[in-house]
Amino acid sequence: MKTIGVVLRKNDWDNATYIGTKKELFDVLNKFSVNIICIPININLDKIINAINMCDGIILTGGKYVTDNDLEIVKYLYDNDIPTLGICLGMQSMGMAYNGRQEIKINNHNSKDIYVHEVIIKDDTLFKKIIGKDKILVNSRHNYAIPITNFKVNALSSDGVIEGIEVSSKRFFLGVQWHPESIEDENSKKLFNYFIDIL
Repeated sequence: MKTIGVVLRKNDWDNATYIGTKKELFDVLNKFSVNIICIPININLDKIINAINMCDGIILTGGKYVTDNDLEIVKYLYDNDIPTLGICLGMQSMGMAYNGRQEIKINNHNSKDIYVHEVIIKDDTLFKKIIGKDKILVNSRHNYAIPITNFKVNALSSDGVIEGIEVSSKRFFLGVQWHPESIEDENSKKLFNYFIDIL
């Protein structure tokens, strides 16, 4: 049985600090025959690396803040060709780790609706191979975006925001700006199925 590491993030709520992620991701992973290891982002980097080395693949979850640990984790995953799926801030940290550019503030990309906008999928990308469509509808819960990245951009919103990135030379190194774990549709299932099958 394969093991997936889920990188958990700091969240402040009701005057307390919690480390975690939304329940939907675990609901999705629970449908697969996989082990799950939770990896807090705010512990010693060596301990994070030790936990990553017990995993066959890593999911970088969403959150509010990109930390130094985020960038070091991305570099370790990249250098060691560990299958990685980045979600929202997870995708942003992947993109930022290799270009040094900070995020930019954007408007109209944060909504609680199930579907918020279209994503245009680029040809000749792994993401296009996985989804098999030119456009899909996605949710959107972010106020920031990466303006540029050294990685291949595989998807854009209609207003030009980078919505997906990948590295074709790796087994699986792909990030999406939206939250596929919160959309129970065919496209999200294809993405998670492919990620887990590649492990």
